[in-house]
Amino acid sequence: MTGYYRKITVSETKLTELLARLGQTRIDRDSAEERLQQLQNQQQQAQWQQQKLQEKQQERQAALEKLEVDLAAQSAELPETMPEMPSVEGETPSVESLAAQLDQLQKEIRNGQKRLEAMEPVNMLALEEYDRTQARLEELTNKLTTLAEERTELLLRIETFTTLRFQAFMAAFTAVNGNFETIFATLSEGDGFLQLDDPEDPFNGGLNLVAHPKGKPVQRLSSMSGGEKSLTALSFIFALQRYRPSPFYAFDEVDMFLDGANVERLSRMIKQQAEQAQFLVVSLRRPMIESADRTIGVTQARGAHTQVLGIKL
Repeated sequence: MTGYYRKITVSETKLTELLARLGQTRIDRDSAEERLQQLQNQQQQAQWQQQKLQEKQQERQAALEKLEVDLAAQSAELPETMPEMPSVEGETPSVESLAAQLDQLQKEIRNGQKRLEAMEPVNMLALEEYDRTQARLEELTNKLTTLAEERTELLLRIETFTTLRFQAFMAAFTAVNGNFETIFATLSEGDGFLQLDDPEDPFNGGLNLVAHPKGKPVQRLSSMSGGEKSLTALSFIFALQRYRPSPFYAFDEVDMFLDGANVERLSRMIKQQAEQAQFLVVSLRRPMIESADRTIGVTQARGAHTQVLGIKL
């Protein structure tokens, strides 16, 4: 008995460790998904800001180019040299000639003033603002690149968690399915197996118990008789118990719908599984009672009192 309880203790310790690791994996996965969502939000915000800055930069670039074009056009219209004043040497110019030259100079000045006024308003800080916008754009671009790299890393981590979860599930499913096939063949002298609705994505589908009782066609659980359902369900429970044993099981009249031969096979199966765990079985069937290590009878005595009796068979 000491070795048996030690074995149970070791199994419970391993189960606790596995459950703790599974819980930690789920916490890590949830944390990674939450961080991914945050990064996606930050990335969208950065992309929006980058787009706004690019639009603003394009507007300022266009304005700068327009100013350069206007400046070039105005420069082209300016005379290469100012009109020369007549030399004082030689012939003295007439008053009419000097007046005409003065009018021409005043006309040139007025035209230049008009051209300057047409170029207003000129933002003298446009180049500095353009440089600041360009620096901000580069900063956001670098931040966006960093966020994209972190997002890729988190996606890879989530994909790893998903792959590990799928592999763990399929390993458990394969083992339980093998146990189910063996146990169902022992209990019913037929054959059965477990079937996934979607083997490629088992977490988005269901699980079917497909059974072929001896002498009957292949059926799903919903199409079986009461006794066949009992044997199939018990086979599944024993398959799970064999894959990951629990220390204690309680069955309440699970043999109610079984005939005598099936009750005997079930009692032998429980006795065999009892080497790994304790079983408490409520039954009214003699084969089940006779195979028990300890038997307790419960009956209603006089006065509506419940009477518990030890039975030795």
